[in-house]
Amino acid sequence: MGDDLMQDILETLLASQADDGQPERLFQAVENACADLFGFHFLTILQTLPGTNNVRRMHSSSPDDYPVGALKPMGGTPWGKVVIDAGETWLGNSRDDVLWAFPDAQLILSKGCEACACAPVRWNAQTKGVLSLNAARDSYSVDDLAKMAQIAQTLLPALISPPSNK
Repeated sequence: MGDDLMQDILETLLASQADDGQPERLFQAVENACADLFGFHFLTILQTLPGTNNVRRMHSSSPDDYPVGALKPMGGTPWGKVVIDAGETWLGNSRDDVLWAFPDAQLILSKGCEACACAPVRWNAQTKGVLSLNAARDSYSVDDLAKMAQIAQTLLPALISPPSNK
């Protein structure tokens, strides 16, 4: 993927932040960009909940299996120490990686997903959320993670702003 394409995608995502219907418009724009660039079986956008060990699912490409609003206990886990606490991207490319990372690993694996790429959304040295893509084993690379991290960061306003009253 060329730098020009990535620049165009980032410009589109940043412009979508101004659209009415937030945060859903931005979430859908990120989902579309990730589908075009990386592909996935399912994508979730998680918001960290300070003072708890939970994250809240804010968006899901597969809401029947991964409902919006659901809480997931990820803080304090080994994965949480890497992604939430340290603010680092994480790439798992095996069944063992998924089992290590997620309390709902059996559901993830049942969907044919042994690859998971996670990019934190950071603000003021804190993780405010996580973009997570799941697919077949070896679907993602370290190079993909760098691009996912840029895309994830465009989610910041949706993860720190209170919901709209519209």
